[in-house]
Amino acid sequence: MNVKIKNLYLYIIFGISVMVFLAVFIWANCQPWPEFFSLSQTELETEIITETMKEEVRPSEMIDDVVIIRELDKNLIKEKIEQGKQFLYRMEQTEERGFFKRYEVETDYLGEDLHTVYSGSIIYTFLYIYDYDKDKKILNQLDDWAEFLFFMQDKDPDSRTYGGFNYSYNWYKKEKESRFVIGTAALNIFPLLRLYEILGDEKYLGSAKLAGDWLLAMQNPDGTMRPYARYEDGKILFGQKESLLYQGQTLSALSKLYNVTKIQKYYDGAEKIARRFAQKYEDAGRQYIFDEYRAKNPISNSWVVMSLMDFYKINLDDYYKDIVFELSSQIISNQFKDPNDLLNYGRIDGAYSTSGNGWILEVMTDAYRFCLDQDPSPDSSGQADCEKYKEAVVNIIRWIVQYTYSEENSSSLKNPAIALGGVYWNKENKYVRTDSVCHALNGYTRMINYLDDGPLISIPKSF
Repeated sequence: MNVKIKNLYLYIIFGISVMVFLAVFIWANCQPWPEFFSLSQTELETEIITETMKEEVRPSEMIDDVVIIRELDKNLIKEKIEQGKQFLYRMEQTEERGFFKRYEVETDYLGEDLHTVYSGSIIYTFLYIYDYDKDKKILNQLDDWAEFLFFMQDKDPDSRTYGGFNYSYNWYKKEKESRFVIGTAALNIFPLLRLYEILGDEKYLGSAKLAGDWLLAMQNPDGTMRPYARYEDGKILFGQKESLLYQGQTLSALSKLYNVTKIQKYYDGAEKIARRFAQKYEDAGRQYIFDEYRAKNPISNSWVVMSLMDFYKINLDDYYKDIVFELSSQIISNQFKDPNDLLNYGRIDGAYSTSGNGWILEVMTDAYRFCLDQDPSPDSSGQADCEKYKEAVVNIIRWIVQYTYSEENSSSLKNPAIALGGVYWNKENKYVRTDSVCHALNGYTRMINYLDDGPLISIPKSF
């Protein structure tokens, strides 16, 4: 065959092949393919997990739509730590690097607001997780996560909220909420000091000191704290009601700041709150105390316990230590322990959500470790009195695990892969608030090494 003709045939064949390829390519791009073809690697993995989890896993036992947990051991707790960690990763808004407060499982919705205090609390939890598993991925994220806190802190020296943090940020509208809550500033001091400890960068300590200075500016002479400042119509307004939660958070924050900096003004501010707590406790007959926001409850009183523990570490007055152990014992004495009532077994009376019970779990974990540090003498059974705190913690863990999304109880949700590891509010309300997850993981990661191998709880079905 003539060479020229042969080459012509080859060109024609090549041209036809190109046109066929282009036609197929254009057709493929016009088709309504499933969304996961355009997802990132993380989103693709979540999509695949979701499809897998849609194959319903039958729960072993359910009461009122709650999957019952009768057996608890360290392996199950370790599983929940890992699942909870992955859940918190999914709560990040990756453009702003802040975190969401709440996940609505029924609508698969996270909202538009990034809350500063929840972002700081999640960073703090990730630091506890890092202590537990040394996940280097966490270290690689810390600077970026902290940038959101810096972005939300008022850095104007002429402002009356200088050092405070805007409460939230609407990432859709790009607007900061013009409200500054002392609890947000206090709780952000916790991760900032730990970031300074781990990374050694002075910017973290500087930010923590600015927040501490604003807290002192919000303190009244009697030790009470104005709970918030907000701007309205060009004017600044201050809250006036007394809050045990906010004052406890401030006492802890100022105590931690003094412990790191040894700056006297932080000690003086902390001591005013500690003395006020002690006086309220004496006036109440050494029982639960209350404030102008809430009636007597174990959650607020757990903040009294936690903050006085932190204050004792810089004060060393046994008077405050005695209050810590006395009030802790009162709180755990109200724990439900009826094996015939598994929906409540482990819950503390007066605390109705996983956030509240999770906070008590976190505090009693600290109380247990604090008790061990005091070299306690054994009781009549030969055991240190500290064991009662450990027992209470294990019981709360069982209750919280029962209200955690797993393969067994999430297959019917709109997006089970997102919910996996999230701790939902309670039996009636199935949304996840990220503080519930944080409190649980803070307790799990710091108690796990004190737990025995083998069954920690085993409740037979005969009950």
